[in-house]
Amino acid sequence: MKYPEHIPAVETCSGVAADEIAARVAGRTEPLLMKGAVADWPIVAAARAGALADYLAPFDQRRPIMVFHAAAETQGRIFYNDAMDGFNFQRNAGELLPTLRALETNSVGQECCYVGSTPVDHHLPGLRTHNDIPVGQHKPLVSLWFGNRTRVAAHFDLPENLACVVAGRRRFTLFAPEQAANLYPGPLDFNPAGQAISMVDFYAPDYERFPRYREALEAALVAEMEPGDVLYVPSMWWHQVEGLDGLNMLVNYWWRSTPAWTGLPQDALMHALLSIGGLPAAQRKAWGELFQHFVVNREDAVEQLPAHTHGLLGDLDRESSARLKKLLIEKLQRMP
Repeated sequence: MKYPEHIPAVETCSGVAADEIAARVAGRTEPLLMKGAVADWPIVAAARAGALADYLAPFDQRRPIMVFHAAAETQGRIFYNDAMDGFNFQRNAGELLPTLRALETNSVGQECCYVGSTPVDHHLPGLRTHNDIPVGQHKPLVSLWFGNRTRVAAHFDLPENLACVVAGRRRFTLFAPEQAANLYPGPLDFNPAGQAISMVDFYAPDYERFPRYREALEAALVAEMEPGDVLYVPSMWWHQVEGLDGLNMLVNYWWRSTPAWTGLPQDALMHALLSIGGLPAAQRKAWGELFQHFVVNREDAVEQLPAHTHGLLGDLDRESSARLKKLLIEKLQRMP
């Protein structure tokens, strides 16, 4: 599989220390690759020395993890099966260290082996003492991802993301949020790992079926990552992630820039599908205009209104958010 040559690299810098990363990415709306930003982490040094599993052993709680296994003919692509009534991989319970040692010794052969979001503090408490990025007042979810040569289809995440490669090489192909339609997202409620994924095979795109994908590809960016590199992925940016070596590992930090009590936008999307998705096209378009005015362009919606009349259109604090949630719950419970 040959990677397209025309895709430009993301903005890249060097000389950024781990404790400078949060300030460097604050307020950014585009990706940033920081070369060698965590190269001094002990876990990176252990991986370079071929002793990754040995380094992690003292922290391991031997709690079960979920391991994806796929046949060699999938070429590492984590995806649906041909009938789209299941997936092209199997989920198996496993343990962290035995799975990692199997990858270190290549005892899995040509089979695809992939371990997704595995919370570090739960499985490897204490690891972050000497391998961490301070992210200010945020309380990030820090997770471990590892496997061999795998390919996770383009998807988006709500939280902001710092992806830190600690072993092997990774490649991120990134698409701005406005490319969503050109990526042909799959089902919202039936997908490999909880998020809708692009239905396009990046290495064998079917342009008859997915003609707009050409536009997405023209707007793509790439980050080629080595151990010690950190990539900032802004909220809602689509990203395909590839493991390029027989063993690669990534630690990532997810955090939200808004309070948790504001709720999840995905829930609003599902409610919109329930209440608006079945309306006639003209009515859906009309509601789209209202969402654009009151939500997307919310600053414009209150521009001519006195502050004391803003109500739901204003900035909601914890108390007003609680009242709104209570009202929504009551309305949902009254639905037939």
